[in-house]
Amino acid sequence: MTPDAGLPPPSGIDRLVEIDRDTIDGFQRNGHAVVRGLVSPQEISEFRPAIEALVGRLAEKAVPIEARDTYGRAFLQAHNLWTRNPDTKRFVFAARFAKVAADLLGVEGVRLYHDQALFKEPGGGHTPWHQDQSYWPLETNDTITMWLPLVDVPAEVGTMTFANGSHLRGNLGSFVIGDDSEARFSEVVRELNLVEATHGAVKAGDATFHRGWTLHRAPPNPTSLMRSVMTVIWYADGTRVSQDTSGARFFDHKLWLADTPPGEVAAGPLNPVLWPR
Repeated sequence: MTPDAGLPPPSGIDRLVEIDRDTIDGFQRNGHAVVRGLVSPQEISEFRPAIEALVGRLAEKAVPIEARDTYGRAFLQAHNLWTRNPDTKRFVFAARFAKVAADLLGVEGVRLYHDQALFKEPGGGHTPWHQDQSYWPLETNDTITMWLPLVDVPAEVGTMTFANGSHLRGNLGSFVIGDDSEARFSEVVRELNLVEATHGAVKAGDATFHRGWTLHRAPPNPTSLMRSVMTVIWYADGTRVSQDTSGARFFDHKLWLADTPPGEVAAGPLNPVLWPR
């Protein structure tokens, strides 16, 4: 049974915000940006319990962190939370977020690709260098991820580290996230003299945004804090499915694009237009 992708009734989380020209220009130049205070503390308290409850069920089944590989130690991961709870659906489908995504990309409209909770546990390992879009069978460069913490994240945990301007170079190598991607992309950053940048400590409700080809990584979590983060990914409306749905893209094609044939518009039952409403 396909989940109902119809838009939920308007609510406070749909209240729109405007981002300034400097933020948009910086995003276009560097491939990433931060929007402080995108969600209020009151709104975080409204949505956080539902998201954490869903991830908590996953945590109960997780093997001990020391028994996992590098990727497994990076975070607890759960996706398509919008299909499992009406509160998470309202959060993921929020017009506020989708409009910011469209404004940063400079496109008229965006569709949902998928959501994903990424909870880095106390003692969790680093997230290796990678490019998200190597997994995505989408024929566009106009893809974007919002990374939004549900808790205050101190400097010793921090946000992701980005390689400025790496999105302008497209696919830098199709590596599955892990030790190989960390080693190879570390070399790429040095070889291309890419400047590394981070937005540092963040408050719950701040959000970073980055393009699909922006090279990024995240440090380990040496604290006792569960770094609870919710992400949402969108792509420009009108995007077509890539002719290449092999390898790492095979899973994404089936799970999030409902096997929409290559070359056709990526407008499957799980990919509603979230902006404009």
